[in-house]
Amino acid sequence: MFKKNFVTSFASFLTILSIVLGASIVQVQLAYAAALSTLSDTQSSVKVSTLSDHTIQFITPTGVAAAGTITLTFPAGYTMGSFNVNNIDFATSTTGACTGLVDGAVAGVASGGTWGVAQAGQVITITSGTGVIPANRCIQIEIGSNATFGATGATQITNPATPGTHIITIAGTFGDTGSISTSIVTDDTVAMTGTVQQSITFTISTSTIYFGNLGSGAVKFASSTNTAGDTIETVAHQLAVSTNAPSGFALSARGQTLTSQQNAANTISAIGGTAASSTPGTEQFGFRATESGGTGITLDPTFSFATSYGYDGTATSSTLLASGSGATPTSTYDLRYLTNIAGVTEAGTYAANLVYVATANF
Repeated sequence: MFKKNFVTSFASFLTILSIVLGASIVQVQLAYAAALSTLSDTQSSVKVSTLSDHTIQFITPTGVAAAGTITLTFPAGYTMGSFNVNNIDFATSTTGACTGLVDGAVAGVASGGTWGVAQAGQVITITSGTGVIPANRCIQIEIGSNATFGATGATQITNPATPGTHIITIAGTFGDTGSISTSIVTDDTVAMTGTVQQSITFTISTSTIYFGNLGSGAVKFASSTNTAGDTIETVAHQLAVSTNAPSGFALSARGQTLTSQQNAANTISAIGGTAASSTPGTEQFGFRATESGGTGITLDPTFSFATSYGYDGTATSSTLLASGSGATPTSTYDLRYLTNIAGVTEAGTYAANLVYVATANF
């Protein structure tokens, strides 16, 4: 009787031990369930209640077998929007790093090498047809307008209305699991302002130039260094303009032509707005200009010809010398003044005061 009870008790002990060991084995197997690594979700915006693209990346230690599935579960609060397969790109790497990613074909249903993509509520499911992803490869899933492979996505996911940490979970029959924490904030935009002060500089190299004695037999050119003037063309002085005005500037001249200081009715005729070459023996007053260093500069045709001169300003009206279309570094103008007289030009001391004005267009 004792022997029978002992055998029965020993058998029960073995049965219990086998159950415990079996459970331990299951627990050991579960403890080795593969965990995803290098998980991230790069969003285009993390502001509350704002549409956002998502670029989700992770490395799968196990890989994905044919017919395997990957699920992305967005927590409550994210508004998924209308599903369209064009809103999702699925790419994998050829190494253990998330570089050199290659997009794969996706469709509503998995077929062969085309991956199936579907959405139900907060869950996006990606299913393999015959496609296989080896172990230790990076997987990238783009969701929204950043999905551009084949077609461009049109629907983004709306962020939760409540700021804080929200967790996206990754699972599926491929066996690996993981989660990604996202931080949603009240406002993700930092507003900055700065002011660039307006700037314009205008200089005239010298304000006194000389023609000297004038004669009907030969042209005279003004000089800033020779009080007798010059018989060959010379640069009398320079004007210089620089500005950061977005709409550029205008450089103008105003003033009466050479006028007798003894009798204001006597003048040396200005050439006018149409440039003309030097003609000794005929009354002429004018100048021409060349420009260097500026950006977007236009010389007025009255003053832009290489061997012709002009001037059509008066004491009360200005003539445009040059203009700039936008901001410019220093624009320098070399001015060459000419005068001729006729045999009957009235004697006297002739003078002119030309006023140059640079006007910025901010």
